[in-house]
Amino acid sequence: MIQAASTALQCSLSPRFTVPFFILQYADDTLIFSTVQGNAMQILQLTLLMFQKASGLLINDSKSVFLPLNLSTVQIEFVKQLLGFATATLPLDYLGLPLTLGRPDKSCFMPLLQKIESRLQGWKNKLLSRSGRITLAATVLTTIPSYFMSVFLLPRWLIDAVDKARKRFIWGTNQDGKQRVHLVAWEKLCLPRKVGGLGLKDIKLQNYAFLLRWLWFLYSNQTSLWFQTAFKLYSPLRHDATPIIWNNNGSFFWKDIRSLRYLFQFSTRSLIKSGCNTSFWYDNWAGQPLIPLLNGANKPPRQRINFKEGLNELHSLLPRPWEQSNQLLLNNFQQTVTNNGEDLLHWYWSSDGSFSVASLYNSIATAGKLTSSLHVLWKFKVPPSLKFFLFLVFNDRLLTQQQLSRRNLLNLQPRCVLCNENVLEDSLHLFFSCPFTSTLWQRVSTLLSLPGLVESHSIKDSVLCTLQQRWKDNKFQIHFTTFLWAVWTERNNRIFRENNRDIRMLCRSILSEAKLYIKYC
Repeated sequence: MIQAASTALQCSLSPRFTVPFFILQYADDTLIFSTVQGNAMQILQLTLLMFQKASGLLINDSKSVFLPLNLSTVQIEFVKQLLGFATATLPLDYLGLPLTLGRPDKSCFMPLLQKIESRLQGWKNKLLSRSGRITLAATVLTTIPSYFMSVFLLPRWLIDAVDKARKRFIWGTNQDGKQRVHLVAWEKLCLPRKVGGLGLKDIKLQNYAFLLRWLWFLYSNQTSLWFQTAFKLYSPLRHDATPIIWNNNGSFFWKDIRSLRYLFQFSTRSLIKSGCNTSFWYDNWAGQPLIPLLNGANKPPRQRINFKEGLNELHSLLPRPWEQSNQLLLNNFQQTVTNNGEDLLHWYWSSDGSFSVASLYNSIATAGKLTSSLHVLWKFKVPPSLKFFLFLVFNDRLLTQQQLSRRNLLNLQPRCVLCNENVLEDSLHLFFSCPFTSTLWQRVSTLLSLPGLVESHSIKDSVLCTLQQRWKDNKFQIHFTTFLWAVWTERNNRIFRENNRDIRMLCRSILSEAKLYIKYC
């Protein structure tokens, strides 16, 4: 109706764009951009009244606002009287995100932190196991900022605040409100499980992955409103279809996504057809962008040249050694270039070539890191709390006397409470060297025909060597994990509760618990 009225009266509501109107609609939210020049406001008011008469629906004036930008006081009063809407100011909350003229300030992100804090207050931290807290932190606290991450490059202080809330929730607090000891470094917890981490999301890397999606949308759908708007605003020549070299001058949002263009270049590969939609210098068609070949020059002599034009001027554009060493590659491109079809973009990190946030995040998070054998423990048929316990054992992060001494928290004389030897208790002694522990496992292994403990130079290697004796035996994994947990529980009971159990009672407890895990896990 607005389009028809604008066309009939030859009055565009938004003259900056070629379309006669500019409206964004989502569910029952409607956002109309308009000028006040000419009869634009009268046309808008008349159209809204006609819509109400024709449909029987009424516009809620109390929920509708008028946001003036660069208008005089007289113009503002005119629009208020005409439409009857309340006047709003920026920043304005729209669809859960702040609308601002410039980069959002700290106050715009405070509702996000308040939402996280409200969730934490509703959860009873002391009633949750450590594994339960980790699950909530990974599935709820990490996903709350996702909506903001898809639009804004989050400031460093906000990322630190969210991470601080997640750390405080995972490790808990003492009765006096002080933060408990962080057993594992936060960077370790945020590594994917296949490289030895806990699988929590690194918000900074996830933010990059979300924002890079906007660059992918520019390449993959040139009929979208997003491409048309960005093209008209940032493409200076109005015929350049390579968004990666469009103007850097623009809104903070445009500058933020363009700051990730180098990551985008090395994550994509151009599939040449006509060669007209691929930048010769900046798009990745040769395994890497060619712009680094210019030996540090800021811009090539002809930066806005497509691939097809570049093939015809190879001798004047490329350094001679590179051209000679890659002559076979260039000959193949010259044979495959046609005048039909548009060039395609292939996403390097997925098998089907299509973009996904998960594929980019996983590739960045695991870059340069070796696969760890620790990831198999998450497949053990034991409760999640025991899996996390085994994760701490594997990384030697249990608060033994050795770890307490490193953190300057040891106030007692070094002694093993299980065997009464005057040694500085560490995980290797507690689970493998201690005579009490060795006797306990010997009794369990004899009853179940299991292999013995294999002690090595570190707790990590000792656990791995012991498990590798029957790597795929679920029952052995369960009994060994239950044994480690029983030893740790007995050690703590003797220190904090003065409650001792003998080897016979412990063996019976291990067998009964393992039987339950085999049956129900």
